[in-house]
Amino acid sequence: MREEVQQRALEAINRMMRDGIGIMRAARLSRSSRRSVRNYMGLQGIRSKMVRGNLKIMPSMNQRINSFIMHMNNGYSATASAKAVGTTVRTMSRKEVNNIPIMVKSGNRWRLNVLPIYRQSIVVYGRITGLGDNIQGSGNIPNNLDDRRPDTQSNLPEDDIKSPEADTAIWFQVDFDDFITTLDRQRVGAFYKPLIMDALRVQLETPNIPDESVALRFLNNADVRQHSTANDRLADGEITRLEQIMSRYNVRLHSPANYGVDDNMMPRDVEFVAIDEIGDEVSFGDFQVFMLRDEEPSIYPPDSPVEIRLDYNLQDELEE
Repeated sequence: MREEVQQRALEAINRMMRDGIGIMRAARLSRSSRRSVRNYMGLQGIRSKMVRGNLKIMPSMNQRINSFIMHMNNGYSATASAKAVGTTVRTMSRKEVNNIPIMVKSGNRWRLNVLPIYRQSIVVYGRITGLGDNIQGSGNIPNNLDDRRPDTQSNLPEDDIKSPEADTAIWFQVDFDDFITTLDRQRVGAFYKPLIMDALRVQLETPNIPDESVALRFLNNADVRQHSTANDRLADGEITRLEQIMSRYNVRLHSPANYGVDDNMMPRDVEFVAIDEIGDEVSFGDFQVFMLRDEEPSIYPPDSPVEIRLDYNLQDELEE
């Protein structure tokens, strides 16, 4: 089974356990099929039985523990999580993973003591603006980037296109392919998009690259001279990385951007760590600009992507 098929089957199984619904409805809500769910259950050794005409999941204790942690990490109480996976809070309070109790008592409430660690693949993409806040290019950004359709995306507004490339789609894209997080794929994209956009703007829109030849070429344009004088730009011969990539003055990343998360998280890839052990992380993404006029896009920079560094702390995810 393909990874995305397995992930959707797992989501259907979680719905069956959590919501008490049948396999057909759970498969439909998870964009899966009854056959895929049954095949995945066979691969994972998940037992089931018929109860009043519905297929009921009979997971092993390890599977119950994993599902219990996932439910609590998604905001459910210990009581609701235990009920969803067919066990009790008392039973779960005595369970451990990696010799660590899975939950501890805090006042009158139970809280998780371990968290799942995922390795997600996140893409953030959007349009680019230039001098006069004009959107660069026209046409629609392809819905399928690098042969993958994002699962979660925010809609881009329809802007008034004034760029001369009226028949060219132009967009930026940054890919983080090994993004460590405690958030599942339904939440991680929306949570990190603002931080990723901040990192992109600092690293791509700050005029700190000495390139006098490009700066002088920009200044041949009267509009550029007027804007740069008013904004104290180009006199020192420094330009931004994005200006250097596109050979255009005052190009910037347009907001809002879109995001997507790949279906690449597999149950066997999830590990659990103590909540007090999570902290600072660093992830590196590949940034590129695409210009699509015909079938094949032109990619900038043409030699290799620009490496984008993202510093973040997993403790911040606990406040999500």
